[in-house]
Amino acid sequence: MKRRFILSIMLIATTLIARAQMSPENYDVMHSDSCWYFTFDYDTPKMPKDEGLLVVTHICTPDTCISSATRHLQGKRYAKRYVKRYGTQPELHSEGSHRCTLTMPEECISDTVYAVTYCEYNNGETTEFLCDTVTMCMPQCPPMSCHRAKPSQSYADHLATEHPHVHSMRHYAPLTQGNAGNMNITPSVVRYTTNSSKLNPEYLQNAQNIEELMGIIDEVLADSTTTLQAIQIVGYTSPEGNEQAKLGEARAIAMRDHIRKHHHLPDSIFETANGGSNWNLMYAHIRKMDSESGDSLVAALKREANPVKRESMLKTYKGGSLYSKLSEETFPQQRMACCTGVFYSNRPDSVATALNTIIDELINNPNPDYGKLLAELKQYRNDPRVLNLQGVIDYRRHHRHAAEKAFAKAAAMGDEQAAVNLLIVENNRNRE
Repeated sequence: MKRRFILSIMLIATTLIARAQMSPENYDVMHSDSCWYFTFDYDTPKMPKDEGLLVVTHICTPDTCISSATRHLQGKRYAKRYVKRYGTQPELHSEGSHRCTLTMPEECISDTVYAVTYCEYNNGETTEFLCDTVTMCMPQCPPMSCHRAKPSQSYADHLATEHPHVHSMRHYAPLTQGNAGNMNITPSVVRYTTNSSKLNPEYLQNAQNIEELMGIIDEVLADSTTTLQAIQIVGYTSPEGNEQAKLGEARAIAMRDHIRKHHHLPDSIFETANGGSNWNLMYAHIRKMDSESGDSLVAALKREANPVKRESMLKTYKGGSLYSKLSEETFPQQRMACCTGVFYSNRPDSVATALNTIIDELINNPNPDYGKLLAELKQYRNDPRVLNLQGVIDYRRHHRHAAEKAFAKAAAMGDEQAAVNLLIVENNRNRE
């Protein structure tokens, strides 16, 4: 809704204190947290020793006064009389430039808003007034809105409900050779050719699976409420050959190096291990391929602890026909590495705190360093809450195109506040 804000500054003082009269130097308006912030800059002179000046500022609608701020100026002798009379020391307010910020809830705003500042001159027992009015008009459209950032719920907690290998550190257990073979196989797998540990992204579904895993890691890293703690990778082999133990570990390391190259993560994040031939997958396929006697074969294989003898049993079973079928259908699936766990820990939302500090700077500082604020925002560029604030800063720097681009991107991601700001920019452009 478009509103026209008329800002009236009323200066009331006696002719005796013309030397103390104030004039508005600057004013600003900002919208945040369902409130309007009205800010005024004014200059005050040096006070004579016997004089005191009470500066009062109100924000009002035609019906009511919402908030006010008071400042005292005094000479030395006046200050002593004030303490003697009232028992308290008035707030010191020296000569020079001063800033006053008042707040009004947005539901109290009407079509006309007044900011009234007056000076009450004190000379002993008397108080005298003189009206001197200055009127300024605010822009015809509302100022840019910039609500304070709310702490986010952990997005990684949401990811953990959708992906079987994303876990909170509450469920963490170190990856060892003892438990590697019992890890659950997740969708984040890469396949290898026979007797090879070279990761080929173009082989089978490797490219798609790698892209999905990278996306999950990206989202955990971008979540301002979590810290990535560990990535566990297990390498697997098919049962044939004598170098399978070394090959499984090498495949896990190849997958680790591929992830590390793209994310620049430290070695300490990764845990790798050889998972062997993943006999659980083999047992499931045996039961499926031989419904009549597969269960008895699986039971016999489980009783045999030596993997070489286990493979020999498979080769001789039913003349080798089952082994031949397993070689074609099952063994290629066993030659892989799998990310079995992406572990994270929760932490406070540091980004929300940083963004709110920047918003406070925009509200309270008459001359904020916009370049510095944008540089701070750049640290959090992966957080969508940054976009609207970036647009507000660009707009105040008169970089309209950059502001419009930031607002449009944020609005497309569902930021209603940015959508309103985008409309303001477009309406301003149409009037120009």
